[in-house]
Amino acid sequence: MKATSAKPKLHIRQMEFEDLEKVFRLGERLFTAEKWPSLYRTWDEYEPISLFMTDGDFCWVAETDGKLVGFILGTIINKRRSSWRYGHVIWQGVEEGYKRQKIGSRLLNHLTKILIEHDVRMLLIDTDPNNETAVKFFKKHGFENEVEHVYMTKNLTDHPHYIKRSLTDQ
Repeated sequence: MKATSAKPKLHIRQMEFEDLEKVFRLGERLFTAEKWPSLYRTWDEYEPISLFMTDGDFCWVAETDGKLVGFILGTIINKRRSSWRYGHVIWQGVEEGYKRQKIGSRLLNHLTKILIEHDVRMLLIDTDPNNETAVKFFKKHGFENEVEHVYMTKNLTDHPHYIKRSLTDQ
């Protein structure tokens, strides 16, 4: 008889308060300035806390053998004078050692069902255009109409007012 190794069962559930630190730590490992220097949204402890407090219905985690291995954090956007409701995937991440196990797909599919139950008609995502893995993932899941977003920065430490203020603060 051939021995089979049982694959750990994946469980997707709504994020709980006790998950906040684990979600934050995973995001901290995944969304680094070294990996994504042009990431215009910054990952910090306030992101998962804020979304959990305001949009907890759209914050989900994946765990296997009691270990948190992925998350998806979303929200609903209501536009004035529009009959449409928009879902927005704000953050999604899967632990490096668990990629290629369809965890990201299962999280996205689960959130999609929840958003549809809340009368959402269109789902939005955004990612760095250089994040080829994410772009490919979302295209595989039916996202289209890709639009490049211009993101620019300005270093204010060279501005005369900043320099003057710095000198007077000393």
